[in-house]
Amino acid sequence: MGTQIDHIVIAAPNLKDLVSRFEKLTGVKAVAGGRHDTGTANALVPLKEPKGSYLELIGPDPEADAVTQDNFAIATTQSTEPRVAAWCVRPDDLEALAAKRGTQSQLMSRHTPEGTTLTWRLILPEPGVDFAPVPFAIDWLGSPHPSKVTEPQVSVHSFTVYGHSEPDELPEPAIFQEGKPLLELVLESPKGRVNLSDL
Repeated sequence: MGTQIDHIVIAAPNLKDLVSRFEKLTGVKAVAGGRHDTGTANALVPLKEPKGSYLELIGPDPEADAVTQDNFAIATTQSTEPRVAAWCVRPDDLEALAAKRGTQSQLMSRHTPEGTTLTWRLILPEPGVDFAPVPFAIDWLGSPHPSKVTEPQVSVHSFTVYGHSEPDELPEPAIFQEGKPLLELVLESPKGRVNLSDL
């Protein structure tokens, strides 16, 4: 089964602060993505490499009443600092991957600032963890892909996944290492090489 990295999730308890920190570190301002039905909002950073991928900066939606348990990266963690929280792959056949993992995909959506609604199917990651080394998975169902929201300015230099035996769906440039669960992302940016642990 072919697969590639779709996006990498950077989560924080305050999205506006996260976007500001990211811009200060990299020199790149994330593009507003929109609001999820789970009570979160995001901002997007397309990647030069791997092509067709992006970074998702995510935090609670200030206009929502609460974040639901459906949003693992915010609702089910006690983390108070920005972190690389999870990563998502885009397989050739999402339902085949769901069957292989013994789970089911879920239909989800996001409302963009332009007033459109994007829908997709998702295999959710493990809840209740600060770092999710096992990738979740997505099928965009024909919705416009977030990697196309603007011209990319950053590339992945290295992406290291600690604490998980190498999965079958191994997309470049992910590297797997033993150790305590952690996701380490290093980017090539307009401000040079940066490690997102410095956010």
